[in-house]
Amino acid sequence: MSLTAIASETGISPSTAHSVLGEMLAQGVVSQDKDKRYRTGPALYYWGSSFARNTPIYRTLWREMVDISNELSVVGVIAVPWDDHHLILQANHSEGAGIGVAFGGRVPLDAGSWGKAFYAWSDAPLPKQLTRYTPRTIEDPNVYAEHVEEARQLGYATDHQEFDDGFEGVASGVTSERGYEGLGSFLAPADRMQELTPEAVGLRLAEATSRASFSLGDPGRLRLVGSE
Repeated sequence: MSLTAIASETGISPSTAHSVLGEMLAQGVVSQDKDKRYRTGPALYYWGSSFARNTPIYRTLWREMVDISNELSVVGVIAVPWDDHHLILQANHSEGAGIGVAFGGRVPLDAGSWGKAFYAWSDAPLPKQLTRYTPRTIEDPNVYAEHVEEARQLGYATDHQEFDDGFEGVASGVTSERGYEGLGSFLAPADRMQELTPEAVGLRLAEATSRASFSLGDPGRLRLVGSE
């Protein structure tokens, strides 16, 4: 963005924006191209990466998510709650996954399988009003509550194009002795997810998140679903 655009978006004067951006440039938080437009700098990625790698969910779940994602040719994602959203900490794009997910992106807290997982494994009260993202979004609070309870029983939640047309996913929360830490999710185009079956993908995810939760001090989450 240009200096003028940044000043306008943030509601501060161009002179103040110039002063702040000058300090951010000096610290590497932003960089500037030949057209004098600003973009995120290396220091921002460094601190963001440090935050992600030190979260409990990254330490306990990410390696297994990558292995399963590559095996099934789906996108594996881990995210944590932040500012009424889920913040994407990392995304693994396996060959042939057919979908792109940007780490650092944010997804509304109630969206798709991620929302169901959040309400299934956190202490947050169920929403009284639901946002409509696609024609398939569940808008009835009673039906939504049934889906949340089903997710809690199965160990994973499903999303049948309820957040994004053409794409489906499964999600499962990771908990610790402190409570809800975040979630793991596998995403794919709808035809690919149906080919694999959401149930099979969901069970793999439930096993992984249960092991991660157990290692973080929640013995009630130890599930050996489908294990020999």
